[in-house]
Amino acid sequence: MNNTFVKIWVHNRESDLMMDFLLDRVTIPPNYIIDHHEVPKSITGGWIEMTISYDRYLKLRQSHDHVDTTHL
Repeated sequence: MNNTFVKIWVHNRESDLMMDFLLDRVTIPPNYIIDHHEVPKSITGGWIEMTISYDRYLKLRQSHDHVDTTHL
């Protein structure tokens, strides 16, 4: 069995929604970032790091791609 994990960053106000998506409770995930260097500065509390299994990451990627922060 392969135990591979991926770190993603989610805005702290959307962390519950991300968990709901990963646990199949909702069908649309919130925005997320995969590179901590691209996490934007925020005055609303910022972004949190979440470590998820690779199979959950694939599910997330199939739903939509990560945020392109070059335009933020």
